[in-house]
Parts: sequence; C-alpha cells; structure tokens
Amino acid sequence: MRIRTRLRGWKNSPIQIRGRVCDVISIIIPTYNERNNICRVIRKLSKALKGYEHEIIVVDDNSPDGTAEKAREMAKKYPVRVFQRKKRLGLATAIVYGFRKARGEILGVIDADMQHTPELARELVEAVRTNHDLAIASRYVEGGKIVDWPFYRKIISKVAIYIARPFTDLKDPVSGYFFLKKSVIDGVRLEAIGYKILLEILVKGKYGSVVEIPYTFQGRTEGRSKLGLGTLFDYMRLIFRLYLYKMGLAC
Repeated sequence: MRIRTRLRGWKNSPIQIRGRVCDVISIIIPTYNERNNICRVIRKLSKALKGYEHEIIVVDDNSPDGTAEKAREMAKKYPVRVFQRKKRLGLATAIVYGFRKARGEILGVIDADMQHTPELARELVEAVRTNHDLAIASRYVEGGKIVDWPFYRKIISKVAIYIARPFTDLKDPVSGYFFLKKSVIDGVRLEAIGYKILLEILVKGKYGSVVEIPYTFQGRTEGRSKLGLGTLFDYMRLIFRLYLYKMGLAC
C-alpha cells in the first residue's frame, strides 16, 4: 500500500484494510521530542499486553532529540516498528500514518509522554475483543480523574468537550488514549486535523458499541507539553470541518 502524508491542500484517501492479522494488536505512538519517555512507555505497554501478540508502532516526526533512535534501540528487545517522517506534520496525521502501517485488526493509540497509563491497555484491549467496537480511556466518566494539571488546562479541556457536544454525548470524546476494531475506520476518509483524531473517528467511523473506561490522567514528569495557540486553532478548524461533514458539505 502506498502511504501518503497529509500536506497542504491534500486530503487523505480512505483507510483500507489489507492483509490484516486478526490476532495482532497494533498500538500507535506518535512522537516528537519524547526521548526521555519512549523507553518507559514501550516497556510498560509490552508488560501490560504480555500474552497477546502485539506490535508497537512509533511514528516520529523527525524529533531533534533522538526519539526515533531510542525507539530503534528498544526494537532489539520489544516488538517495535519505527517510522520516521521527514518533518513535523502533526499528531493526528502521525496516528493515521500508523493506522495504515498497522498489521492488526485491533488498533490502539497512546501518547508517549506517560500521561496515559500504559497498564490500562490490557483492559481496553479486552473490552474491544469481547464486547465493544471502541474502548476509550476516559478522564471524565465516573472513577476517572486528572492529577497535576493547572486550572487553565482543565478549563480548556472542559470547553473542548462542550464544543464537541453536538456530535456525541460521550464524557471524554477528545481522549488521546483509545482502542478500536480496525473495521471502524475501514474506508473512512480522515482529515486528521490537529491533535483530536478520536472525535473525527466518532463522527465518521462505523461502529455500534462504545465503552468509556475510567483512568487517572497524570501530569508530565519529563518533556514539555505541545499545547499552544496553534493546537487550539486546529481544534476549532476540526470542529468546523465536522459541522460541514454532518451537513453533507465535506468528505
């Protein structure tokens, strides 16, 4: 399959399932300057999924801190595949790139910054394998919480969810930690704008049952947050595009 990255003026072709391996779980980790975190998240993910055949797909946007090199070192011991793009193209496009490279029928997405609890991956996988099309690690469902986050970040998160309310009544539709059956996105055209790919999947995907599983979202201990004005602008652009999609005015 030919893989393309999303450039200005170009729209992603629909994701096609080809040569999938039903017993493999594919976890995508998009990275940019996560050298100090990538080894820990890989180790903890592999431990959480012990007994499952799985692959960890690291999609790195040419991090200047050597994140990709660290991930390649981990590939000597763990089931890691590393794809390094030539420049920084964004988190959502990195995830879609990983989807296209994935071999498994169950796909997962987790951040590299250790704010998502890798140990929860097993429960999310089990939810998809047994009963659900999509399992979301949720900060806002009963039992979930956020620790070590400044007040303004909590406000931004709540506002983002409020803005998404016309599309879904899920408690955490902008979570960056989730697993799904690959069939949910088979043939779906994802524009992959900004950071919140889950919301676009929820609007455009083909699924029935969704479950939110509570977890504790941790504050960063290493590295710097990528949140900035550009992130907020991209989110508003995504919302606008999703409104157009719902009205039949966009693909």
